[in-house]
Amino acid sequence: MFKKLKLSLLILCLPFVALAADFEAGNQYEVLKTEKSATPQVTEFFSFYCPHCFQFEPVAKALSANLPEGTEFVKSHVNFLGGVSKETQSNLSYAYLIAKQHGKGEQVADQIFNSIHRQRALLKDMKDVKALLATNGISNDVFDAEISSMPVISAEQAMRDKQEKYSQMRALTGVPTFIVNDKYKINLNTIKSQQMLDELVEFLLKQ
Repeated sequence: MFKKLKLSLLILCLPFVALAADFEAGNQYEVLKTEKSATPQVTEFFSFYCPHCFQFEPVAKALSANLPEGTEFVKSHVNFLGGVSKETQSNLSYAYLIAKQHGKGEQVADQIFNSIHRQRALLKDMKDVKALLATNGISNDVFDAEISSMPVISAEQAMRDKQEKYSQMRALTGVPTFIVNDKYKINLNTIKSQQMLDELVEFLLKQ
């Protein structure tokens, strides 16, 4: 009886063990021809104007919360979506980066997403972007000072450099796109659940 119980428990555990073992390059993920990052990280390329990114945001948040200790989750805003100028899209990159400096990155990101996709306010004018940040305690004067500061300029340039790098490699052709350790691109169309995504990311972090 005890042996049968042990066997049943083992069988129950097998699907979870097999899941990680079944992850294959060319299927659930692609191996990119680039250097692996020095520290563990997961990068999400996204756009506030992308409806799929808006819908995927709860999954991205859960993934970030479930990452192993010491792993950085990086949201990298792109500016290549059609229908909106690159300058307008980059303005939201600046807004997000400034909010992050004040510890309000997620709070402001949620508000930007909701403004665009629920309230249909496209935030195409800088005055609207500044007004949104002002409601989060970041004044126009602070915004004007920080948008021209080197930390914010450098961070926004880093976003564009990463976008260009992975676009040229054809690894970044749409959003959302997730890349682990700068080396492994997740094929989201193969992901069936939050648990599968979390386990795949953990698997790739160990490669």
